[in-house]
Amino acid sequence: MPYKDDTARRLANRERQRRYRERKKAEAARAVVVPDPPADPVGELVAWAADKLVVPPGHPLSGQPMALPEFAVEFLRAGWDAHESGLSVSRKNAKSAICAVLALGHLAGPLKTPGWRGAVASVSKEKASELRAQVAAIAKASGVPVTVRASPYPGRVLTDTGSLEVLSSDRTAGHSSSFDLVIVDETGLMPERARELLAGLRSSVSAKNGRIIHISVRGDSPLFREVLDNPANLSRTYAAEPGCRLDDRKAWAAANPALGSIKSLEYMIAEVERVRGAPGDEPSFRAFDLNENLSPTREMILSPDDLRACFSDDPPPRSGPVFLGFDFGEATSATACCGIWPQTGRLETWMAFGDNPGIAKRGRRDDADYRRMVERGELRLYPGRVVRIEDFLGDVAADLAGVRVQGAAADSYKDAETQDVLERAGLRWPVDFRRVGAGKDGGRDVRAFQRLVMQGKVSLKPNLSLVTAISKSTLKRDSNGNPGLDKATGRGRIDILSAAVIAAGLSEPHIGKRPRRTWKYRGAA
Repeated sequence: MPYKDDTARRLANRERQRRYRERKKAEAARAVVVPDPPADPVGELVAWAADKLVVPPGHPLSGQPMALPEFAVEFLRAGWDAHESGLSVSRKNAKSAICAVLALGHLAGPLKTPGWRGAVASVSKEKASELRAQVAAIAKASGVPVTVRASPYPGRVLTDTGSLEVLSSDRTAGHSSSFDLVIVDETGLMPERARELLAGLRSSVSAKNGRIIHISVRGDSPLFREVLDNPANLSRTYAAEPGCRLDDRKAWAAANPALGSIKSLEYMIAEVERVRGAPGDEPSFRAFDLNENLSPTREMILSPDDLRACFSDDPPPRSGPVFLGFDFGEATSATACCGIWPQTGRLETWMAFGDNPGIAKRGRRDDADYRRMVERGELRLYPGRVVRIEDFLGDVAADLAGVRVQGAAADSYKDAETQDVLERAGLRWPVDFRRVGAGKDGGRDVRAFQRLVMQGKVSLKPNLSLVTAISKSTLKRDSNGNPGLDKATGRGRIDILSAAVIAAGLSEPHIGKRPRRTWKYRGAA
């Protein structure tokens, strides 16, 4: 019976077409013979990619075979049977190629099986759609028959035997789905609120005993840190040492296993020169190109290379009085002290942890090489979980025997506790208390520390603890633009830097001043 209404006719035609497609798909699925799983799935996938896939247009290697780098092959082999695995590597090291080869290998390659379903999720749906576009571009350039649908956004990729869905980044993604493989892109940049998204993705592979693969820079996300640190997961991390020199080529190679073959060496050289002239871009370079554990958008107090310029194997002597800055820690934070001698610019530091938990566990948690700091004499361990302040101050006072302490300061958050500790330790140092953070005292102290370092007015022996703290520092600003150290970000320990900033604020007004000559009575003329 013909439809009188045009809308009803269009809807009926659309429904007939949908049923026709479903019928054809079911017939194709029945005609497909399910192959036995390959004995070496990774080997066959790599060989197939090199033989059948090519690099798409727009890339310097356009038209060449899609050969996966060795580090990617090793990661896939090691984690093929793992329920959840994570690969952390700097950007432009074939992360998108790994995702695309995995997806196409299951959709149209040696790993295809009827009814296979995969998914790609990322920090945003726009980023996830880029991965869909990468899969589509490789498939088109290689002549692999796939159907790409951009609607509903962010889209999906289809074949006769399977589908790859591109998920939005909202918290409900994956909850009602069932996948064989989920690839999570840039987990290291996901905020804490994305925890529910990851929970939904983990639930989505439960029915098919599927797998989850994370491929990302480290960033500062606690979610990716948990993936990499969990012993139940398979993880591989390629990263430079925290606070390394920007031009350290060994650090470049450590964070970029595809440097010179996929990622351009000339790019790294040019980018380092550019960042030296634009210090505000250093965090993003360290996060994306050196794969350091930090946010690419944060503002550091200064560059670790700026402090290294003040290093000296033979710093000036302890002449004149000293100013001390303190930061008293608790179970997870360090207890720290920094001294600056205004007459000579000498800077020294003391830092301490309790020996429970051990420094190996603390180092993994804080991403810091505490073992080397102990060997270098920069870090001391005290019995228990919390450092007894009396013991720490007693050791500092013993190290400063014969030196006059002209002034000391600590965070006003623990003013009464600090006074009690100094009295119990029998130390009669003049102590001031300052507000740490963005504000009057905090802003002035941060600027003082920056001036002393940038102008080369302080000198110290090579100091790993202070370099590490600077590399993990984050500045926050109040409404008036005053800077202050943000101690509430992540697990990076910046306690020694906090003490140094306080000491700089105390000592800077006295640096460069000539000592006043004392008058002495010599008797009647």
